[in-house]
Amino acid sequence: RLRWRDRLLLLLRLLLLAALVLAAAGPSLPLRGAGPHAPAALALVLDNSLSSGAVAGGTPRLDALRRAATQVLARATPGDALWLVTADGIPRRGTPGELRAIVDTLTPSPRRLDLGAAVQAAAQGTAAGEGRPRGVVVLSDLQATALSAATLAVPVLVAAPGDATVRNVGLDPLETGVQPWGVAGGRVTVRVTGDSGPAVPVRLQLGAGAPRQALVAPGAPASVSLPPARPGWYTLRAELDADELRADDVRLAAVRVTPVAAVTAREAGTWVDAALATLAAGGRVRLGSEVTVGALGPGASVVFPPADPARMGALDRALDQRGVTWRFGGVVESPAPTDSGAWVGRVAVARRHRLVPRGSGRTGVLATVGGEPWIVRSGDVVLVGSRLEPSWTAAPLEAGFVALVDALANRSVRGELAALAGAAGDAVPLPDLATEVRQGDARWTVEGGSAFVPPRPGVYWLLAGRDTIGALAAGSDPRESALAPADPAAVRRLWPGARVAPLDGIAAAAFTLSARADLRGALLWLALLLGAAELLVAAGGGARRA
Repeated sequence: RLRWRDRLLLLLRLLLLAALVLAAAGPSLPLRGAGPHAPAALALVLDNSLSSGAVAGGTPRLDALRRAATQVLARATPGDALWLVTADGIPRRGTPGELRAIVDTLTPSPRRLDLGAAVQAAAQGTAAGEGRPRGVVVLSDLQATALSAATLAVPVLVAAPGDATVRNVGLDPLETGVQPWGVAGGRVTVRVTGDSGPAVPVRLQLGAGAPRQALVAPGAPASVSLPPARPGWYTLRAELDADELRADDVRLAAVRVTPVAAVTAREAGTWVDAALATLAAGGRVRLGSEVTVGALGPGASVVFPPADPARMGALDRALDQRGVTWRFGGVVESPAPTDSGAWVGRVAVARRHRLVPRGSGRTGVLATVGGEPWIVRSGDVVLVGSRLEPSWTAAPLEAGFVALVDALANRSVRGELAALAGAAGDAVPLPDLATEVRQGDARWTVEGGSAFVPPRPGVYWLLAGRDTIGALAAGSDPRESALAPADPAAVRRLWPGARVAPLDGIAAAAFTLSARADLRGALLWLALLLGAAELLVAAGGGARRA
């Protein structure tokens, strides 16, 4: 009996040593729910895009998402590597306390979050997890319009929103038409996006003028006339009645009001003469000497190649004396379409002169053909590479020809008007002449031709020195107004292998993505039990020997 007790004592001591050595090694098993989780590399995608501000059940959806994120972070251990991805799409690494501080201060952002891109960015961030099992947890209202395909390299857990769908309508960017507006007023096109339903009232106001109201149905644009205004720059405001998502109920745009150009035509051709006559009948131009169309005049001019090629040398010398930084080059008779842009769409060009810059710069390009300048501006002179006649270009035969002549006479030579639009948080290219961007007391020094990122919705004024040359109207992405969530089947189809769990249970499941359980605690308990058994056996054996 003593020999058997000695052997049992030896076995218990060997098992005790083995349990202690294994516990020090930090083993884990591919089992779920088997105790505390092993150290993991986990990225949280917390969608605080504009739609998260929608009120469901009396509270914004973002509150529930933040609460779930806090619960996940509360389960983290010092051995975990953690990242947080918000609406800007940038993975940020931090401790549980640091990330909780960010989560607590999050508010709905005007930026749109592409969930597919965010998941892939989060997965790439966890690659720095020093060999820990990796995973991504997505906390979002799962807007169907924000869901995109993603190739998953790590396990992904998606929280399914449990509240009912919130109905909502919002405003698309305002379309102010051809600018500048004349002093007689103008028209704006309003579109309402979101859930289909009855027409809703929209209030429009130009500056401090009298507001106008119109009924606009989702998906059916409405054109609204606005009253006359004095020359100058104005902020146009459109507003809906308040609903569950307030952030998309206001849209702003910038409008410039000027008297119509006083135009005279010289050697412009019969097609341009007819277009100017149509514009004069519609009140878009008037007779006068402010702008010369066709040839180089004493003031602002829109210059076409002369009908007689022998006069090209004299024209180039005159342009040089005026300080124009462009000249007419050789003739190109290779048919090609224009590159679609803000000034002109796709128009066939059969014959044109190359427009050659004097020096190395190419600023002032308004339209191109095959990537080469076709309409350019230098000071108050605009050069068009082709005569606006059917033998040169199909532009006179297009429906937008009168609008093109209108833009040349009213906009191009009187100072380029940059009426830009974009989403807050997205980069918007600026005109070449821009040197500064202003909004209220805030100012940003910029370089012409660079991109500017508006930090929040609103109207930003673009300056060249002291002159206002345009405006940027920044708003929310219209897709944020469609609040309908994607169903779990769509999530699994676009993200193969992803798990979908209820939002209220996401914290318990977050660290089981790698399906490994930490065995250190169990081994330490086993070592304690083995130690107690060893003491009992040793004490009993000693008493019997005595």
